[in-house]
Amino acid sequence: MKFIGKIPLLIVFVLAWIVIVSSCANQGMPTGGPLDSFPPIIVNTQPGYRALNYKGKEVRLTFDEYINSSKVLEELIISPPMEKRPTVLTKSKTLIVRFNEDLNNNVTYSLDFKNGVVDNNENNPYKGLRFSFSTGNSYDSLRVEGHVFNGFNLDTPENILVMLHNNLNDSAILTLRPNYIAKVDTTGYFLIDNISSGHYNLFAINDQNNDLKYNEGTEGIAFLDSVIVPFAEYVEMVDTVVNDNDSFLISGHTHFFPEPVFMRYFTENIFNQYIKTYTRSLKYKCDFIFNQPINDSFNVNLLNNEFENWYLLEQNSKMDSITLWITDTTLANRDTLLMEVSYFQLDTLKQPIIQKDTLALSFTAQGGNSQPRRERSRDENEEVNEEILPVTQFEFITNTGSVLELNNDIEINFPEPIHEFDSTLIKLYLTGDTLKTHLEYSIMQDSLHFRTYKMAHKWEPGTSYTLDIDSTAFTNIYGITSKKMSSTFQTRDNNYYGQIILNFSDVKSPIIAQLLRNDNNETVLRSKSISSDSIVTFDYLAPEKYVLKIIYDGNSNGKWDSGNFKSKLQPERVAYHNEVVKVRSNWNNEISWAVDENPEFIKNIIDAELEAQKSREAEQQNRTN
Repeated sequence: MKFIGKIPLLIVFVLAWIVIVSSCANQGMPTGGPLDSFPPIIVNTQPGYRALNYKGKEVRLTFDEYINSSKVLEELIISPPMEKRPTVLTKSKTLIVRFNEDLNNNVTYSLDFKNGVVDNNENNPYKGLRFSFSTGNSYDSLRVEGHVFNGFNLDTPENILVMLHNNLNDSAILTLRPNYIAKVDTTGYFLIDNISSGHYNLFAINDQNNDLKYNEGTEGIAFLDSVIVPFAEYVEMVDTVVNDNDSFLISGHTHFFPEPVFMRYFTENIFNQYIKTYTRSLKYKCDFIFNQPINDSFNVNLLNNEFENWYLLEQNSKMDSITLWITDTTLANRDTLLMEVSYFQLDTLKQPIIQKDTLALSFTAQGGNSQPRRERSRDENEEVNEEILPVTQFEFITNTGSVLELNNDIEINFPEPIHEFDSTLIKLYLTGDTLKTHLEYSIMQDSLHFRTYKMAHKWEPGTSYTLDIDSTAFTNIYGITSKKMSSTFQTRDNNYYGQIILNFSDVKSPIIAQLLRNDNNETVLRSKSISSDSIVTFDYLAPEKYVLKIIYDGNSNGKWDSGNFKSKLQPERVAYHNEVVKVRSNWNNEISWAVDENPEFIKNIIDAELEAQKSREAEQQNRTN
């Protein structure tokens, strides 16, 4: 009875507590619940999945929610291919693919939407959506799958179509539309489904003009060496024991053949030589840019020529650019030069001929005369006029900076070709040597760079040097001399550097071992060719991260070679050490590498240090949550 009497007071207390808690609640709009993270679900199709004898003009896929179809047409691949693109539209929750041409009889059609279908709210994709039906009494279910990789670096090429041709002539890929097609995904994987039995050639191209044919010289290609014959087998498997009487449940699966294939994509080096551009940027300098290396076939003649020995030729390291330096100043002063340039070309029968182009190279001076001026001579007793311009001299640059690596030479780069130099005006000595005792060195022109000279000396580690180059030490082909230059630089201590020591085994053919910068540009820092089991050492390495690669150099020419479709040549194979190598100062990284004659198409270079850092950050995040 005493408790009953206290009930009104208890109700008042409870109500007061509710009011207080409610007043302390955060104010704001309702959150609307958790975000939708589920993809749309198909609830109905027309025709039915794997339907037979379909004679309609469209496919309808109805989902459990509204969808966004803006990327469907971009992603959709229909196989066998159609000449006219379909129309894609939506009606309520239904995606409609309307065909703009009649379907072929007795054909199984496959519609690959990739990840193009997404819901309308959060853009959750229906991943790998495929739909198929047949216009005949049977349903084709054979398949071919595999991967396409860039033959040079094993990366995934973009926008690649894979094609099957039942016409086995080599010209089919050049002139005919394929029987089946598929598009590779972001990992390079492809699947051509719903294939009928038969014999096929398999190709992959980057179909830039959307004609479903290979255009030599403008598009890349990958091809399989052998003919493909798709088939399937049912493989029985013992699943589990049913009872103690040794009874088994037999299950299995359908296994498709051939096994997944791997294709190396490349761009052919079609020999079709021509001059891309030609310019005369300075009075005495003409540049000819070719579409591919010109080698030694280039020749130039000056029309209406009364000059002899009037030029020097300089080629760049890629051999696709030639600079012509006019050495005669009288000729250089002409506004227009008429030249006949000749080089090798192929005729319609693919036979080498001499191609001759007549070119007019003009130069109009802007803001003064760009012609190099010779040094003005003056008698010792001649009175100096303050208005006379100073003697013209040219500047040059070196790679010394403040630090020079122990394994490097000094490089001297000139703006114009050098005619001669006086080594007595070039002095190298220890910086702290007050007597400036001359140190021995050798200097010569670089074999690959026409306007670069190299100074070699056996550098001592951790030492400061001074390079003094007096005025007039170098004279260019126009008689102009160089300015004075002085540079002080330091060499590093030996313990700054690290080494990578590669122990190659099972080497049965020539390979090229390459040390690459740890970037996406395949920048080659060092390279060495071997043809048998060997130890390759990359020394004097800065403490950085590096990537290791080998090229299977089948023709022993010291470089990677692309393929050729007509000659049935595949691009030379490559392989990577699938771990970034971190070089530390005063440390040797020893790596054993067994060279596989048939390397796997795997490029999955792991940065162990970076992965460990990510793991630690994830653990820290989990503890925080």
